[in-house]
Amino acid sequence: MSDLRYALRGLTKRPALPTAIVLTLGLGLGAAAAIFTASDAALVEPLPYAQPDRLVHLWELRAGTDERSPTSYPTLLDWRARAHSFADLEGYDPSNFIVGVGDEARMLRGAEVTAGFFRLLGVSISAGRDFLRNEDATTGAAVAIVTDRLARSWAGGSALDQTIVVNGTPHTIVGVLPPAFQFALLGDGDVFVPLVANEQRGADRFNRSIHVVGRLRDHVPLTSARAELSAVTAALAREHPDALAGRTVAALPIRDALLGNMKPILASLLVAVALLLVIMGANLALLMLTRYVARAPELAMRSALGATRGRVLRQLLVESLVPSLVGAALAMAIGQVATRSLLAAIPDGVWIGMPYLTDAGLDARVIGVIVGLATLLAVGFGVGPALLITKVWGRGGRAGDARTTLARGDRRLRRGLVAGQVALTVVLLVSAGLLAMSLRNLVRRDVGFRDPAGLVAARAPLTGPRYQAPLAQRQFYEALVSRAAAVPGVRHAGLIEEVPGGGSKITNFEPTDRPVPRSVQPRAALRIVGGEYFATMGIPVVAGRAFDARDRSDAPPVAVVSASFAELLARDGATVGRRVRLSATGQTEWQVVGVVGDVQVAPLDAESPPTIYLSHLQAAENRLTLVLRTEVGVASVASQVRAIVKSLDAGVPVYAVTTLDQQLSESKAVFTRRFPMILCGVFAAAALALTLVALYAMCMHEVLTRRCEFGVRLALGATPGSLRRLILNDAMLLGAAGIVIGAIAASLASRSMQAVLFGLSATDWRVYGVVAVGVLAFAALASLVPVLRAGSVHPNVAMRQE
Repeated sequence: MSDLRYALRGLTKRPALPTAIVLTLGLGLGAAAAIFTASDAALVEPLPYAQPDRLVHLWELRAGTDERSPTSYPTLLDWRARAHSFADLEGYDPSNFIVGVGDEARMLRGAEVTAGFFRLLGVSISAGRDFLRNEDATTGAAVAIVTDRLARSWAGGSALDQTIVVNGTPHTIVGVLPPAFQFALLGDGDVFVPLVANEQRGADRFNRSIHVVGRLRDHVPLTSARAELSAVTAALAREHPDALAGRTVAALPIRDALLGNMKPILASLLVAVALLLVIMGANLALLMLTRYVARAPELAMRSALGATRGRVLRQLLVESLVPSLVGAALAMAIGQVATRSLLAAIPDGVWIGMPYLTDAGLDARVIGVIVGLATLLAVGFGVGPALLITKVWGRGGRAGDARTTLARGDRRLRRGLVAGQVALTVVLLVSAGLLAMSLRNLVRRDVGFRDPAGLVAARAPLTGPRYQAPLAQRQFYEALVSRAAAVPGVRHAGLIEEVPGGGSKITNFEPTDRPVPRSVQPRAALRIVGGEYFATMGIPVVAGRAFDARDRSDAPPVAVVSASFAELLARDGATVGRRVRLSATGQTEWQVVGVVGDVQVAPLDAESPPTIYLSHLQAAENRLTLVLRTEVGVASVASQVRAIVKSLDAGVPVYAVTTLDQQLSESKAVFTRRFPMILCGVFAAAALALTLVALYAMCMHEVLTRRCEFGVRLALGATPGSLRRLILNDAMLLGAAGIVIGAIAASLASRSMQAVLFGLSATDWRVYGVVAVGVLAFAALASLVPVLRAGSVHPNVAMRQE
């Protein structure tokens, strides 16, 4: 207790250093707490499934590429029958459902699932029952299972046995999922209905829409299951070469599948936090070392009065523990605020794919880690320098020996700590620079259309018996686009199945005059459009023409293709006038009447395939998005579009009314670069500030402890300029050494970031060059005051003070 009272008294008498320790630890550990909380929820927190380590997600994989796709229902049945490494295999088909009728209709996410899907996951239905084995038969059953979130929104709080209208068909709710259920690959899915294996789905191996989850048998490793499944798929490819030739299988643990590319991002942020904590500890160690040098006479006096080395070390440990624990308490408060801020910064479109972060917050594990780190850092930066300051006593040294020993013999330690801080700071700066360059390349990517900020998109899907006929779909969308084009402030109006940057339907194609086997046919994105789509988007017509009034449902089928699609056709002759056949439309032959510029139809960070466009008047589609080129705000357009849709059919929902610029900027591709870039940039800036303080403190300490030496040098003929160069060269040498070591470390560490880098390599010389020049410039700036102080030493004053 006496040590504690002495430490508290010292805090009040000399508050500068303890305050610096508290603030440094509070901010550093607070940032760490936020990252630890998110990482704990994503990487450590148990998934709400039975034995989740035995669950595996499966995809078909195009051989020689990273192109993964769902599989077909027949292939799922074959995998289930032949792959004996799995206790069971179940499938799901994600979907957006229109739930309700009339003004109450709304769009909800969900999925069609095979009957054993929830049993495979080990999810117990909290109310009601699970799907029965025969409820995913060819006829299906009009039943549904909903989440606890949706059930609680029901009048009276009970949804069981209630009727819910899904895509125009009444379904009876037979079960409610537990509150903890989440499945990130389905986002915030609320409605689940049986997956019906109708005639087309049950026989067509090209209809790849089924995502597969499997449960490994006990004691079967994933490597063995992969090998068996690959062999099964190879056998199926020999049996069905048209559909499966050149395809294999990919299998990932369920947690890796749910996290996707967030796993390497979180791992990189954990490494960044660790580097920041190391820099912070080294900085505090230097500050404490300087403080102990000043206290060397006091500590030596206590030793002379009978205090043992252990007794002094204990006192110094308590003095460092007290502000460290206060800093840990501050870190918890900052960590809670930072966690909420980080989660709030995630765009809604990305958030729905991260349900594991819904309940993220500081828990006992994170608090324990923070307190443990604070204690460890206190021991490191408190006891380490204390051991150095007291070691001279064990050799029988006098009171003044400690200052001389530290000023000379342990100078290498201080220099090593500073050089190490510079190196770690370079790693963080390079990482932040690479992410910044990657984000810049991504947002500057040519998307193929002009001024996305002036484009407003609104989804208006059609479902139910009223819109089963293609004619009803065409009539609704034609009326919608013509009325929307007449809205004041709207210059052009068009329709598109999926706006650019959001992915698209993929189809195989072949020229009708040069047919090729389906398994080796080239692939293209298929887009259904309407209205003045190309004029609305500002997509140039390169050759031929766009769709016009001639292309009605009773006219010959025509298509417009992208420039890259035209290049594929041009290998065998002209493009305009050629006829192609698409696997998605059967035997229909489409004549190419125009070529338009390439558009980024795939997500921003993916390569877009060639694209073929069909008119919705000839290829009816019930889920089109209205796109408007407008000069007025989104709010004004949204209200008028909703009024138009309501006048046409009050049961059609309108949702996701935003500009294309907003959709692109809030996409997952941008978020996975911007989010870690901001965090890594903050960590790098904090590390740079700490390192510059350490460099300044070391240079100033050198000047103060070498005043006598400088006085002698001046007396022997040295100039003030030579002393300034001595300190400056020392600082530059440390900075250069740290930069070289840090650049080597960064080139190795940044390889793990390659998955999120876009348009540059992990060793881009521009980033390394800017970081090197910047660190050297800041190092010179940090040493400026000590350098000027060294040149102002007067030999007489220096000798007299010594």
